[in-house]
Amino acid sequence: MRYQISQDVLFSKVDDEVILMSIEADSYFGLDPVGSRIWELLEQPATLDELVGQLTAEYEVAEAECREDAAIFIEDMVARGLIRALDAAV
Repeated sequence: MRYQISQDVLFSKVDDEVILMSIEADSYFGLDPVGSRIWELLEQPATLDELVGQLTAEYEVAEAECREDAAIFIEDMVARGLIRALDAAV
């Protein structure tokens, strides 16, 4: 499964954090530096494996911990409509 930022989300980078606004939910969200990095990586469609590979290369984190945390982040963002799951063929 590939993931990408939803089209209905406005965002802006402020220092090392990203601020999101969901047009559909009329809500604001702030991401910490790691969440912000995942967000940046999802400007282009990516799989969880691709995200974990990039994040473990950039941060000192065990792969299993990174995978679990990234999966939780993505699931939460998908549930809020901020990230969308794409068909595997995309």
